[in-house]
Amino acid sequence: MNTIDAYRRDLLQFAVTLPNSGECDLAKVTALNVHEFLGVLNEQKIKPSSVARKISSLRQFFKFAMLELDLASDPTDGLRTPVMAKLLPKALGHDAIEKLLAAAGEGLPYPETTREMLRLRDQAMVILLYATGLRVSELVGLSTLEVDHDLSYVRVRGKGGKERIVPFARAAREALDLYLENARPLLVSEKIKQGDDPNRLFLSRRGDGLTRQSFWGTLKDLARLAGIEDSLSPHRLRHSFATHLLQAGMNLRSLQALLGHSDVSTTQIYTQVTPERLKELHRKFHPRGE
Repeated sequence: MNTIDAYRRDLLQFAVTLPNSGECDLAKVTALNVHEFLGVLNEQKIKPSSVARKISSLRQFFKFAMLELDLASDPTDGLRTPVMAKLLPKALGHDAIEKLLAAAGEGLPYPETTREMLRLRDQAMVILLYATGLRVSELVGLSTLEVDHDLSYVRVRGKGGKERIVPFARAAREALDLYLENARPLLVSEKIKQGDDPNRLFLSRRGDGLTRQSFWGTLKDLARLAGIEDSLSPHRLRHSFATHLLQAGMNLRSLQALLGHSDVSTTQIYTQVTPERLKELHRKFHPRGE
């Protein structure tokens, strides 16, 4: 849904730059119109990754128009995607992870009536996120039916509707059990019971499904409580999960399956953030490594 909304915004942004945008005729859209749109983005100093996504949106739209609407030509044909430098993920160190988990265990200063319930919820979410490397949208969208406590895994439906199984360790199972036994039953409201998804795992203090934005704010507050000065986001915890597994020796294909990447090339970026591990392995196995 988030991807669809982004594509819709991209197309609307392009449409308003067209002549007579209120009466847009796709057959009259030219390559010049597309380049003029890119010129506007350049003037606005839009970052290359966002420009690349907007180009992708236009390409997919005009491909659809040619197939389904009998559009004669594609004005994006031959359009180049901007070259982007690969940004290395910044993983938290193990000490910072321990401080964050300790802060989650201590809890934020919520109102007394909900403090313990929300502490247990936050603790379960942070531990589970680091234990599984889920995307934040996958985490907040989890259902109680997708968690297997006996076998310690979650069943996740990720990008493109692809399903995967992600295991988690005992600490995450214990935190989840505490939340499910002592907090979630007290947070459940009539709204969630009668809603589209009464089995949402993580609930807000109002008793409905927790949002990505709400959890992001909670994570930032916990980072401050832990004394972590660097910016912390759910995605950075996902990076930390992946980096720490690679440092421990996990192979790329296994990590790809856990992260839900459709292409291993996406997972390979994490190999650039473990030089210490590579040096360690080189010293250990190379005959002249010492």
